[in-house]
Amino acid sequence: MMFAWDARELNPEQVDAIEEPSSVFLIACPGSGKTRTLTYKIAYELSRRTDKRIVVAITYTHRAADEIRERIEGMGVDTSGLWIGTIHSFCLEWIIKPYGIYLPELARGYRILDRHDCELMLERLCAPYSGVTHWDCDYYFNESGYHLGCVDAWKHEALHKILREYFRELEEARQIDFELILWHAHNLMREQAHIASLLSQVFSYILVDEYQDTKEIQYSLVTAILREGGGRTKTFIVGDPNQAIYGSLGGYAISVADFRTAACIPIKKMALSRNYRSSQRIISYFSNFNVHATSIASAGENAKFPSTVSYNRHLPLADLHDELARLIKSSLSGSSSQGDLRTRAMVDFAGLDDTQTGSNVTGSAVRWTRPRTVQQ
Repeated sequence: MMFAWDARELNPEQVDAIEEPSSVFLIACPGSGKTRTLTYKIAYELSRRTDKRIVVAITYTHRAADEIRERIEGMGVDTSGLWIGTIHSFCLEWIIKPYGIYLPELARGYRILDRHDCELMLERLCAPYSGVTHWDCDYYFNESGYHLGCVDAWKHEALHKILREYFRELEEARQIDFELILWHAHNLMREQAHIASLLSQVFSYILVDEYQDTKEIQYSLVTAILREGGGRTKTFIVGDPNQAIYGSLGGYAISVADFRTAACIPIKKMALSRNYRSSQRIISYFSNFNVHATSIASAGENAKFPSTVSYNRHLPLADLHDELARLIKSSLSGSSSQGDLRTRAMVDFAGLDDTQTGSNVTGSAVRWTRPRTVQQ
């Protein structure tokens, strides 16, 4: 049975993206219903399956994957043809477990080290180095090898020594951490070309959420499968380049042109530009900080509300939480206390580094919408 929805559930931009028959590169502004669109797209494609190939959806967290699956099942759509999970789960299930024997590092078996065990191991290795902790040991891989996430250059020499010992101990114990899952999957796909070819025959769709925080080797894994599929495996990649937050860990928002080139298939660029969360004044203010030019228009019930914008350059980062609470209380103080009321407050904030002074003070721009009280 074909999946259908009430016309009130989606706007025209969302419907166009969901029903687009070709691969889609979807830029979704904040508050535009990105998750809903992705969920409906998955449900739509599952309902249109004509063979036993699998629809794959890669999410940023396990929680997101569980919520999307639950939503789809709640719509009455059969999810037996859906695989959904994080990129690490994808690499383990579809690449490392079936093909790990081709890599000497994995051929004799392996154990996955969880984050807690990694931290304990790194704490021990950091102990001889003054001023260096396991928090400084973040790293990521790209095509050429590993890179440090720590921005303190004076720590890099010690960190390279620590990580060399860390990798040596992992190899001796036949253990891998989460970054090594990606690295080994990447190497397997690069050295064993048949893997991408086989996976392209298994998958009808690969959907990717939050692409703006995706790493180079993650893009490489996805595009290798799409390239081998020659258009038979389609993709739906969604995110917002202006919400990328993991640059220090290798994440970045790829351009649609670069993604097309890597995948070697036609991909249509589309957008969700209607923000249902904020007033137009907040959106106009947000546009001052856009790194990538995107179109955003307020479409919610508070679109014309005269939101207040405040700026405090001298607010220490440690006090930001208290300042937000103070502003919310100040906003709430204007609401009615008579009767049985439901109050909704909307708060947005953005931290701005004080790079000119080089101090530890972080300026902050705080925007809030005065709450609306609704009589029940």
